[in-house]
Amino acid sequence: MTELPTDLLDLAKDVLVAAKAANARIVTAESCTGGLISSCLTAIAGSSAVMDAGFVTYSNDSKIRLLGVPRDAIAEHGAVSDIVAAAMAEGALAQADADICVACTGIAGPDGGTKDKPVGLVFLALAQTDQDASVKRYVFAGTRTDIRRATVAAALELLLARLRSEEHTSELQSH
Repeated sequence: MTELPTDLLDLAKDVLVAAKAANARIVTAESCTGGLISSCLTAIAGSSAVMDAGFVTYSNDSKIRLLGVPRDAIAEHGAVSDIVAAAMAEGALAQADADICVACTGIAGPDGGTKDKPVGLVFLALAQTDQDASVKRYVFAGTRTDIRRATVAAALELLLARLRSEEHTSELQSH
């Protein structure tokens, strides 16, 4: 087994601590990272307290079948789009026993890019129960490994920021 980078594991540990403090369960929906986000999270002992599931939906059919991504959204916007990322996050959340989901779809390369959708283009979506997903667009540089690693780091950072804001909100409400 290839060792996961220490910086990503440290970030994953921070996410798990924040999720536990916010009393939140996590689900992931991954395409271009092929399960690396959930791998980082589940590499940490005790992750089962907050990690519910991880979906790796690499093909368009699996996005449709497992996450309920509308076929017409993929046909109209492409699998690598903000619309599909949001649908992936909301679909995974609907399928899981979780409170928050991070989803990613992108072009890790080295092939597959176009002028409009270059190699390194990634959409990350964050969804929470009873809220529409929010989506961020990134263009990462480097090799396939660099792009996937940057995507994992950005996903974990998004989760951490949202969970820390949820933790702070729940602390305020309990006082």
